[in-house]
Amino acid sequence: MDRQRAVLWFAAAIVAVVAVLGTSVGAAPTRGGTLVIGLDQEPPTLDPHASPSAVTFQIITDVTENLLYEDLNGKLSPWLAASYKVSPDGKAFTFVLRQDVTFSDGAPLTAEAVKWNFDRIVNPTFKAGGALAALTGYAGSTVLDEHTVRVNFKAPYAPFLTYVAGGTLSLISPKTTPTQGDAVNQKPVGSGRFVISEYAAKDHITLLRNPGYARRPPYSDHQGPANVDRIVWKIIPESGTRVTTLQSGETQMISFLSTPAAVLPRLAADKNLRVEKHPYPGAPRIWMLNVKLAPTNDLKVRQAINYGINRAAFVDSIYKGLGLEAHAPLTMQTLDDPSLRAYYPYNPRKAAQLLDEAGWKMGPGDVRQKDGRPLALVINSINYGAGNLPEVELLQGQLLGLGIDAKIKSQARPPWYEDNYHCATNGPVMFLRSTDWDGLYALFASVNVGGNFNWACVSNPEVDRLLAEGIAQFDPAKRRAVYLRIERILLDQAVTVPLVDELSVWVMRSTVKGTAYNYSAYPVLGDVYIVK
Repeated sequence: MDRQRAVLWFAAAIVAVVAVLGTSVGAAPTRGGTLVIGLDQEPPTLDPHASPSAVTFQIITDVTENLLYEDLNGKLSPWLAASYKVSPDGKAFTFVLRQDVTFSDGAPLTAEAVKWNFDRIVNPTFKAGGALAALTGYAGSTVLDEHTVRVNFKAPYAPFLTYVAGGTLSLISPKTTPTQGDAVNQKPVGSGRFVISEYAAKDHITLLRNPGYARRPPYSDHQGPANVDRIVWKIIPESGTRVTTLQSGETQMISFLSTPAAVLPRLAADKNLRVEKHPYPGAPRIWMLNVKLAPTNDLKVRQAINYGINRAAFVDSIYKGLGLEAHAPLTMQTLDDPSLRAYYPYNPRKAAQLLDEAGWKMGPGDVRQKDGRPLALVINSINYGAGNLPEVELLQGQLLGLGIDAKIKSQARPPWYEDNYHCATNGPVMFLRSTDWDGLYALFASVNVGGNFNWACVSNPEVDRLLAEGIAQFDPAKRRAVYLRIERILLDQAVTVPLVDELSVWVMRSTVKGTAYNYSAYPVLGDVYIVK
């Protein structure tokens, strides 16, 4: 495991060097041109408050902005806020806003605008995505003057500063949004360096440079508008096609998500291309085990699955160069500890013993049986249009080796979500980007069963109590101890199967310069320019 962490740190160091070279060597930044980016999937919505999907925030990072900014190292700095302070009791956060900010529709950024955004998220008539969990315990906002707002919570809320820097709490216009209806899902109006000009379903999303942008965002090396005229996000689900468009120059940058790892060394060796990697914060690629539905409602079955899954095989055969073995519901980048890494070493003999103890004996066709019933389960797998995900197929094969008949329910995003909300399968394979240890709240708080993202359908009073304690604790060491305790309980109960700590991997033409990344490892493209 020390070797794994060393690899991760080395990769980050290499990326840092590449980033420096890419932005400081050669011609000065040029203006104009179009950056075309190949993306593996279409977002369910571009409304930052409604989306439960990471792909939304990859696209709108340059459209909407936040009160604060969190860089790759986790450092917070003012963005739309000029300054901020936390009350002694940890229940109130006061932001003094910049006075030179307007949304792209001309509406000024005011304290009322901030209040409107946060009130919108918690409105029971609005179907919020990840934003709702980010405002847990919200007690309203108080407008102190035109440019000063106090955000109030019912109890101390330590994660708020990191959440207010994340995409789910980015701000959209209170002027245009109420008039848009469903159109906000395709063209939210923000205050960023780009505006959304076109949304062609299942094909592309076009962003145009906002010529009125006059500020210098905290990630940037210059004041004023973006360098490129437009960014076109092309929806290309098939990974081979996505790679081909990059090599031909049809695209200048692609997401490497869902692309076979074997392709990466070939691209890295191409002098016309550049590879950039960063570790994701939050939950790893993880299988949420539905504790309410047989057979994963049996603790011994869940523990057996954890012992019987060979995580190294996922890294070696699918994620080589793209991730590390996962050990807990949060990635090592987010929260690492030797006790977490020791829980479930690969031990198929132990797995078989536990299944035997649970009454599941090997039967015909190498499938275990009990009381004449086969040991069968259903994995909920999202299909972006390119078929089954390879990690889900590998998971299915490994389960069969344990004597478990695993069916893959491969489906489009909307029914996939509905099954998760209704605890209708034995759980989805998923990931969750979170910038705080409190990401465990969205995943495991009992109030989130039936919503986003408690899809293990867990209701554990001790976990709920500790989640509340962690939210209220501002001392870093004490807070870390709380979340370690939560992870140990979750591992004891085997409510998930952590598979891979993923790396965010983007491949681009060497002519693309000036890329940056926020703490969520999403690209920030306001400084990007293209060398002619």
